[in-house]
Amino acid sequence: MHVAVLGAGVIGVTTAYALAKRGCKVTIFDQASSIASGASFANGAQISYSFVDPMASPAMLKKIPAILLGKDPNIKQKPSLEPAHLRWGAYFLGNCTEPKATSNLENAISLALESRAAFQDLLAAHSISFRYRQSGKLVVTRDKATLARMHHAAKIKTKRGIEARVLSAQECWQVEPKTEPHYRDIVGGIYAPGDYVGDARRFTKALAQICIDDYGVDILLKQKVFGLATDSGNVIGIRTDDGVFSVDKVVVCMGAASAKFLSPYNIPLLIEPVKGYSFTIPANDEAPSCSLTDADHKIVFARLHSEMRIAGLADFDGDDMSLKEDRLATLKSFAERLLPNIGDYGHSGTGWVGARPMTPDGLPITQATKVNNLYLNTGHGMLGWTLACGSAERIVEIMMQRHAGSIHLKRATQ
Repeated sequence: MHVAVLGAGVIGVTTAYALAKRGCKVTIFDQASSIASGASFANGAQISYSFVDPMASPAMLKKIPAILLGKDPNIKQKPSLEPAHLRWGAYFLGNCTEPKATSNLENAISLALESRAAFQDLLAAHSISFRYRQSGKLVVTRDKATLARMHHAAKIKTKRGIEARVLSAQECWQVEPKTEPHYRDIVGGIYAPGDYVGDARRFTKALAQICIDDYGVDILLKQKVFGLATDSGNVIGIRTDDGVFSVDKVVVCMGAASAKFLSPYNIPLLIEPVKGYSFTIPANDEAPSCSLTDADHKIVFARLHSEMRIAGLADFDGDDMSLKEDRLATLKSFAERLLPNIGDYGHSGTGWVGARPMTPDGLPITQATKVNNLYLNTGHGMLGWTLACGSAERIVEIMMQRHAGSIHLKRATQ
C-alpha cells in the first residue's frame, strides 16, 4: 500500500513513521523548503501529557466579552463575518458547558495516554537527540477560582493515572525555588512531575531522517499539492506541480491549511488557525529548570539546555499568518516582567509565529472521510507535539483496518 502524507510537520512525519513501520510505502509532500517549518518550528517546547485541557470551558465563556472588546491582551480576535468563522465560533460556544468540557478533557486524556505510550516506544526503538528531558511541569495562578478549576481537572487526571499534584504557593516555590522572588503573589498551582521539554523541530527532522534511512520513506519538499486525483469517487492520487502522483491512499496532515484544501471536495472541517508567538533567549543560572506555565498570562517557559523558549498568545487573525511586531513585543514584555533575570532578553532574535489548527472541542480530527481512500489527521491545536504519536497510531490503525477489509471484499467478489 502506497500512501501520500500531506504535510511535513510533526503530525505528518509521525504519521509517516507509523505507516512505514507497518510496511507501507510512504511519500511525504510539503510545499515548504524544509521539515517542520510551520507550527512545529519553534513551539512552546513542551510535551505535556498532563495538561491537555481544551480551551473551550465555562471559564473561557466568561472571558469572551472582554476578548471581543479587545480587552484581553493574551487573546486577540480579528472581527470577521466569514461563515466558516462564525460556524466555528458557534460550535466553540457549544463546547463551553461543564459537561462538554469534562467529556472533551476525558477524551483528550485518553489520546494523551496513547501518545505517551507510542512516544516511549519510538524512543526505545530509535536514538534521537532533540534536547529532551523530563523536566516536570508547574502551572501557577494568582486566582483562587482558577486554582479550583485546575484542582477539579487534576482529580479527573489522577483517576486516569496521570500524576497532577495540587500545590500551595509555598509548595510551588519548593518545586521551583527560582520562581519565588517573582511569584510571591500566586495562590498555588498544579505540578506534574512526569512531563517533558524538548525541541519539536529537531525531533521532527531526526524522525524524518529515520523514516528515510530505515524505512525508505520519500520526502518531497517544495512540492505544491493542488488537489486530489479521483476516479469514480475514489482517490487515486494527488495533483502536484509535477503532475499527478498516483497512490493508494492519502492522509491530510496540513494543520491550519487542511480546511481550505478539502473544501472543494465538500468535506467541511471546523478548524480555526490560532496564531501563537515564541522567542528564545540565552538562559542563565536563574532560569527555572522546571517547565513553567503562568496560567493567568497564558505564557510558557521551557529551558532547553543553554536556552530558554518562551511562548504564548492566541490570536484569531484569519488567514493572516504574518508576525505582528506589536504582539511579539507584548509577549516579550509580559515575560520579562514576570521573570526578568532568567536570561538575556536583549538577544531574543526575530521571534516566531505559527498557526495552531484549533477545533471547537480542542480534539484533533483523526478519521476516514466520505471520499474513499482519503483520511484526516489534523486539528491538534496547541497540543500537536504532545498528541502526535497517539493520533498517528489511531489514524494508521483505521487505515490498516479499512485496507484489510477492502482486500477481503475484493477476494470475496473474485
